[in-house]
Amino acid sequence: MKHIPLLVIMLIILQPSSAQELKGAWQKIDKNADDQKTIKLYSDSYFTSSTYLVSSGEFISATGGTYSLSNSDYIENYEIDSKSRAVTGTYLNFDFEVKNDTLNLQDKNSRNEETWVRIDKAEGEYVTCWKIHQAFRDSKWLTIEDKPRKTLKMLTDNYYQVLALNSQTGEFFGSSGGTWSNEDGRHQERIHFFSKKPTMVGDTLTFKKEIKDSIWNHNGKSSEGDYIQERWKVFK
Repeated sequence: MKHIPLLVIMLIILQPSSAQELKGAWQKIDKNADDQKTIKLYSDSYFTSSTYLVSSGEFISATGGTYSLSNSDYIENYEIDSKSRAVTGTYLNFDFEVKNDTLNLQDKNSRNEETWVRIDKAEGEYVTCWKIHQAFRDSKWLTIEDKPRKTLKMLTDNYYQVLALNSQTGEFFGSSGGTWSNEDGRHQERIHFFSKKPTMVGDTLTFKKEIKDSIWNHNGKSSEGDYIQERWKVFK
């Protein structure tokens, strides 16, 4: 049996996971946008982002897609951009560096630079990207197949974003987000922005929550005021 030097073993053990470094919530630093906030949420391989006005909750834009890391390369593959369908399926390649909860990005083509600061982590159990799996309608469970049309919910330890999209056509159906908490089995979402119903900014939605066999059973009143029962499964 071939022996591996102790130093090599220690380096492997101490090697940080870049995906783990990004998991959580990050806020973009923009000195020219005092009232505008851009937040990006990461799971192991998926990201969502939102831009809105802090003072009013007015929705500006949302994006989402997969990402990958290799050495200093950070690549985003866009499934959706609320501002342009043409962005769907395109890639952006960045040089990146994570240091002291600061993420520095530089676009390899345009050389534009971005700076993000961590505002939340994703260390809790089942804190990840979820996709709606089943909905109870007309007295039966309707299975929502894996198709380009999907609704996702990204969670970090304290932040969430819902994103409805078609990853094939680039059609954007809506996005909402804010902060969430879990108390006595009840999942509470405080809305910071809502593209379809801006009048709900500041409201809190409460759902009964149970996760069993990696399925999130979720029921309560929707943003329309209707009672809903849904099942979500881990997406990415």
